[in-house]
Amino acid sequence: MPVVSRLAPHLAAAARRLRALAPSAPESPAGRVGATNWSGSVAFGHERLAAPTSEEEIVRALALARRGGQGMRVIGGGHSFSPLVATGGTLLSLDRYQGLVRVDPASGLVTLRGGTRLHAIAPLLAAHGLMLETMGDIDHQSIAGAIQTGTHGTGHAFTGFAGTVRGLRIALADGSLLDVDAERDADLFQAARLGLGAFGVICEVTLQTVPAYRLAMVETTEPIDDVAAGFVRTSAQHDHQEFFWFPGTARATVRTSTRVGADAPVVRVPRPLELLQTEVLGNGAFGALCRAAAAVPALSGPVAEIASRGFTGPAVTDDAPRVYVAPRRVRFHESEWAIPAERFAEAFDALRRRLAADRVRVTFPLEIRRIGADDVWLSTAYGRDTVYIAAHRYRAEDPASYLRLVQEVLAPFAARPHWGKQHGLTAAQLRPLYPRFDDARAVRDQADPDGLFLTPYLRDLLGPARAGATPV
Repeated sequence: MPVVSRLAPHLAAAARRLRALAPSAPESPAGRVGATNWSGSVAFGHERLAAPTSEEEIVRALALARRGGQGMRVIGGGHSFSPLVATGGTLLSLDRYQGLVRVDPASGLVTLRGGTRLHAIAPLLAAHGLMLETMGDIDHQSIAGAIQTGTHGTGHAFTGFAGTVRGLRIALADGSLLDVDAERDADLFQAARLGLGAFGVICEVTLQTVPAYRLAMVETTEPIDDVAAGFVRTSAQHDHQEFFWFPGTARATVRTSTRVGADAPVVRVPRPLELLQTEVLGNGAFGALCRAAAAVPALSGPVAEIASRGFTGPAVTDDAPRVYVAPRRVRFHESEWAIPAERFAEAFDALRRRLAADRVRVTFPLEIRRIGADDVWLSTAYGRDTVYIAAHRYRAEDPASYLRLVQEVLAPFAARPHWGKQHGLTAAQLRPLYPRFDDARAVRDQADPDGLFLTPYLRDLLGPARAGATPV
């Protein structure tokens, strides 16, 4: 989302909390330990935290979990809104397993350790004149977490992170280590490059990168009717285009970014003005308005109206990661739905009409993005050009009724839920949405027959383990 601070990372508190979970030794002693995600929507207690620094320690942690009859989940940045990593068994953090393994500047292929945070990747690649093909607006996640949950950015010609994966090194539940790609163990590769952490521990990720570039970004305020009706057409005319609409208002903020050369001049507003626009207004004032509306719901409409008029930020040209990323201080709950691009206009119109009929007022905008089709089995963009509709609700407010309404309205449009965000679908409902769903389940049964990585939540999403083991 635009107009949020580009200053010191606002996620520092969340990062400190997650780091505090990691002990100085590779494993913590048994005993319930608490963990929570960034939004606070998920909190759970687990028996053990493992923080390996090597593949040998990853394999050892797997062995301890198996012997103890515990489930295991891998945590990255903790930015998923759904309980994907919640476990009562072993929580494995790869925060101490980061870095660049190898790089081939000629082909653009780079291999990173699974725990490497997205914000650390840019400087690692810059030394080789390379950059990630695209990014989202959050860079707190680990690279393994980003591909496992289906993290994506925007741009009709680009895929999500998982679509740029060319190889994986995986530690399976039995402790074996496999290097997989489109030719070696191709089915495991196709299933595990967006695998919800259900296939094994992603030790290394090989990505296709591109030569370094900058982005020239502009934001405009335009009538929502025009923006919505023309979005599929206009988003195909630009490298990156997305828009934000506060329900109940007549206007949208349109963000358009053009890829330019790495030597293009940097353009930014003077630092004091940027501080005012991004920190004081974009974070402080907006946060205060959200808190006021949470205390007095009748203020939600006026807050949305005010925000919709002042949501645009200054034009900027800079290194791509500094334009893509917009650290967020005002926390929220979120769900996101992937719609076939050709059905977006009717889906968005149906949602607008329902929100108006129910007089729904929220202080956060709907966020609309587009990406190209990919061939990743469990990707929300598998086999189809896709537009995403993301709904947010302020952290202090109960999001259930609003997010449920959005899900209900978009369901008839073959909407696929973002795996890392809140939704209410189960395996029976997900299966018809993904042509390779049963193939992925079959590979999961082979890779983890006893359900070491299977929690009750994942059992709901993917079905039970073949061996019928009870998830922990």
